[in-house]
Amino acid sequence: MILEPKKSALAYRCPSCGGVPTAVASLFSLSGDLFKLKCDCKGSELLIHKLPENKFRLTVPCVACPHPHSFEVSKEVFFNSDIFIIPCSICGLDIFFLGKEELVSNEIKRSNDEIAQMLGDYALSSLKSDADESKLSNPAILDIVTYVIEDMKQEGVIHCDCQDSGDYSCNITDDGVVIECTKCGCSITVPTDSTISAYDFLNSDELILKK
Repeated sequence: MILEPKKSALAYRCPSCGGVPTAVASLFSLSGDLFKLKCDCKGSELLIHKLPENKFRLTVPCVACPHPHSFEVSKEVFFNSDIFIIPCSICGLDIFFLGKEELVSNEIKRSNDEIAQMLGDYALSSLKSDADESKLSNPAILDIVTYVIEDMKQEGVIHCDCQDSGDYSCNITDDGVVIECTKCGCSITVPTDSTISAYDFLNSDELILKK
């Protein structure tokens, strides 16, 4: 009788492109000291270090934090869990998925819908109350937007009238997310009133600000 090796599907959310790289890891593939899962965009990678006492250290990129998160899990959790999810402790969004392939796939879809709804439906609820208070009432949204803007700034893909690099800020309004250069005054409003516009923003290759 041939025993099927233990294996688990694993995935993480890429902070550079918003995609969710997925792989299937087995005891054999994790037999070395280091396992890497890289995003196709080459902007991030998940690291799994093998530790003593049948444990693994996960280094997981985060969509909201400037640095990855580190976690330790046992071999039992890694290979015997139906579904195991790790959220960011700051914004609460799920950043790592582990378990049976079908359940991991389902949780990725749920997480995608959650992000799209959070960015898309926010203007329809909280923003209708008090505009000043609403900017702070859901900091997770600003965390994600700010992270994407900072990443774009470092890559030099935000364009305005400044000869050198601009100084960019963002605010949530009734019309969406306003990104503005505080130096030259150029700006752009990214609408967040639908799941399509939310995904478009998270996966934008560049932003062109105008007066």
